[in-house]
Amino acid sequence: MSDTYAARAWLAAADPDPAHAELWLTYTGVALMPLGTNWSAVRVQERQGLRVASLNGPAIHDGPARAVYFLVPTEADWPGGMGELLGGPSCWLGVPAPERVEPPGIYWLTPPDGSGLLVDPVALLAALCEDGADR
Repeated sequence: MSDTYAARAWLAAADPDPAHAELWLTYTGVALMPLGTNWSAVRVQERQGLRVASLNGPAIHDGPARAVYFLVPTEADWPGGMGELLGGPSCWLGVPAPERVEPPGIYWLTPPDGSGLLVDPVALLAALCEDGADR
């Protein structure tokens, strides 16, 4: 199984209707996915997110919104102040297909590999704090 196939299956599995999500990923390159079920997301300002995007785990760049989204575990504890934790029944995120790794539009800075690996929120917070101290 290729990483792209596994990643697509992993992404689609987060949707209440995985077949529907797969269709959107295939035909539009983006699917609207619920947050707080299989993962949550931390949204940070574009400049800071791009500077710390080398962390392990999936990260999405949304150039039009000037934001970077890091996919984190649903049980992540986030202190606020350094980005915003998004999750819960009313939160959805436009998620690009795993092969979408460059603009235009939203794309993966680090695509998922299908293994379920998420960004460690402790490492993300440390990187953001360190980056803020450097500014």
